Amino acid sequence: MMLAVLLGCSGEPAEPPQRRFDAVMADPNKVTPPNAFCDSYATEDKAKPFTVPALAGTAWTPPTSWRWVNVWATWCGPCVAEMPKLVKWRDQLAKEKVQVDLVFLSVDKAQPEVERFYAQQPGLPPSLRINDVGQLAQWLTAVGLDASTAIPIHFFLDPEGRTRCTRTGALSDTDYPAVKRVLGG
Repeated sequence: MMLAVLLGCSGEPAEPPQRRFDAVMADPNKVTPPNAFCDSYATEDKAKPFTVPALAGTAWTPPTSWRWVNVWATWCGPCVAEMPKLVKWRDQLAKEKVQVDLVFLSVDKAQPEVERFYAQQPGLPPSLRINDVGQLAQWLTAVGLDASTAIPIHFFLDPEGRTRCTRTGALSDTDYPAVKRVLGG
């Protein structure tokens, strides 16, 4: 076995494998259409009403403009890392006359966890919290995702409360134009 390991090493460091997004030079002028950015995209005529999970405490209010629901948790590193960026993007969108209500939805087990997080993160908008994290898989299925879908999850709802775009995973700095386009900007 040691011989196989030694034969596999040439003494020079191997180049890292190309990642999907390194394989082709990006065109900075290319506009990403919503159906390419979203894992699931629906036109206005095919969009379905967003199913709200049972919430702890604060009640859900129907949207009056576009709504961006970010599903997160205090223990999710990528979720926590992107939250300030999402707030910054919401503010930038408002400056560009694109109205969107950013709603954080925590899937933490208990409110004290969320409160401890917010005590260390002043300036973030408050978060709703799912009432029973044990019902998370059932809710994910109800909104058209796999029961084991990882967070963060982004839902973009039109002013009528219909899910127009679902995107899983953390957003990168280069996703702002696609987010703006999804929101009609």
